[in-house]
Amino acid sequence: MCFSLQQLTPVQQDALKEVFNIGSGQAATTLAEVLGLKVMVSVPLIGIKPVDEALGALAKPGIPVLSLVNIFAGDVSGATVWLMPGDKAKDFAQQCWQHMPQARKSPEFNFGQIHREISEIMNSAYLNAMEDMLNLMTVPSTPLMLSGVMKNILGKILAERTESGLVAYVQNKFSFGEKEHGFSG
Repeated sequence: MCFSLQQLTPVQQDALKEVFNIGSGQAATTLAEVLGLKVMVSVPLIGIKPVDEALGALAKPGIPVLSLVNIFAGDVSGATVWLMPGDKAKDFAQQCWQHMPQARKSPEFNFGQIHREISEIMNSAYLNAMEDMLNLMTVPSTPLMLSGVMKNILGKILAERTESGLVAYVQNKFSFGEKEHGFSG
């Protein structure tokens, strides 16, 4: 059965956006508390589209990114995907490392571990908020780190996770730190 956002009533669309808005707000709040940085999040954009259309709406061609993918299963299944432009990923990780409590215990900077921890924090907060609101249960995977061209990475993830040919997605943009020294992903 094919669904589109247009088949949802305006009240249903608003309710869906509000659930995701609360989830993303909880993720931003949790991350801000962990890092001691200002974290802002955009209003979520939601869509239900065929894979090719979703890929066209979400992916910018030719942009190299660092990606962390968390698969989740349970009452509802899917994946959360964290994307950050490749040229900013290392600087972002270094700034986060300076603010993370465990960084004080370890003299070595671990790029991959920092991005995995950030991904787990955001994913857990987002899913917990949605689980609480909708009385659902999910079990997330350990984050998988990928790097490459954004369109290729998203295409691979969507191809592997899509059974019906349609993709339901929520898109948020998170901004970290002050504007002049900020990062987004």
